[in-house]
Amino acid sequence: MENLIYDIISWVGLTICIGAFFIKDVFWLRLATLIGCSLLFVYYSHIAIPQGVISNLLVLLINAYYLLRFASARKKTQVTATEGELSAVKLSAQAE
Repeated sequence: MENLIYDIISWVGLTICIGAFFIKDVFWLRLATLIGCSLLFVYYSHIAIPQGVISNLLVLLINAYYLLRFASARKKTQVTATEGELSAVKLSAQAE
């Protein structure tokens, strides 16, 4: 029964990773790949295949890094937009 669970995990992870090739939005592509590789990492850790563990861990870390950069850039954009709105409000208040 335990092996069946790990087999299901591997098939779901593989399906997500292959499905990621059809995603055009970079954020969702990286997120799907991160999830798929996480599941495959669990599977390869269970069956003790070092190449699978290392390769999926590396892809997982690369995608996590770029997702964090994406989130950081998005946050900076929101802060900049908010500051711009506040400046516009101050200018319109001064003009009145």
